[in-house]
Amino acid sequence: MVWNVRGLNDVARRSVLRNLIIAQRPSLICIQETKLSAICNATAIEFLGPAYDYVYLPAVGVARGIALAWDREVWETSEISMGRFCVLAGLQRLGALPNLWRFVGVYGPQQDEEKMEFLSELSQLMISSPGPWLAAGDFNMIYRACDKNNDQLNRRTMRRFRAFLDHTHLVEIELCGRNFTWSNRRQNPTLVHLDRLFVNAEWLDLFPAHSLKALSYDCSDHCPLLLLLNAPSGLLPRFRFETFWPKVPGYDEVVASAWATVPPASDAFRLLD
Repeated sequence: MVWNVRGLNDVARRSVLRNLIIAQRPSLICIQETKLSAICNATAIEFLGPAYDYVYLPAVGVARGIALAWDREVWETSEISMGRFCVLAGLQRLGALPNLWRFVGVYGPQQDEEKMEFLSELSQLMISSPGPWLAAGDFNMIYRACDKNNDQLNRRTMRRFRAFLDHTHLVEIELCGRNFTWSNRRQNPTLVHLDRLFVNAEWLDLFPAHSLKALSYDCSDHCPLLLLLNAPSGLLPRFRFETFWPKVPGYDEVVASAWATVPPASDAFRLLD
């Protein structure tokens, strides 16, 4: 579960989060904008319950802050580290094959001058630790015009975000049933898709039957996101062409070989000349 709660220093928000955790029983929880400079065991148990271990990135003054928690009976953790905008942990299911993957919980800065530092930090983490990756949280950036319900766009930041995704070969997990994850809650609201999950091809190989959905909420202007790693099978996955594919060595040869192959179908309606 991923959620920007806008302050766990508020007792009501801690109560809402606790009830949500009881209802959904997630095995991994990432919370952004905790606004807590320190999280003691008593406070953690208050909003998480006793089943979770946790680490946290302290808030800066009364802003920022990330908490990452995991069910100790489900996940074994390693390689835990903190950045300026990120919390990183290696994860492996207890009693399962050694399929280590890395989760990085992020809370992107709001100031434009810090956004490139944020993307650089993420990029360095992924370069230094190859393997399956999932990056999740409030990125405070968008990379497509359709991620906002008006035309007030910072296209320079959008280009930089897209360049980062191409460079790291990350793809977004599609959010089902909702176009936006944040609202300013005004009469004519601004709606933006700020909260996202990105993965690489190795992670998709580990968890091909995933599904991402939004949960209901009433105490934050961000909606919680719930990722299912073993979602019930439904429709066939939609094909997407990723912009970085033509840059991969051997791309032209694979396309030329596939294009020259004669399809096995005998039905002329299914053949494209």
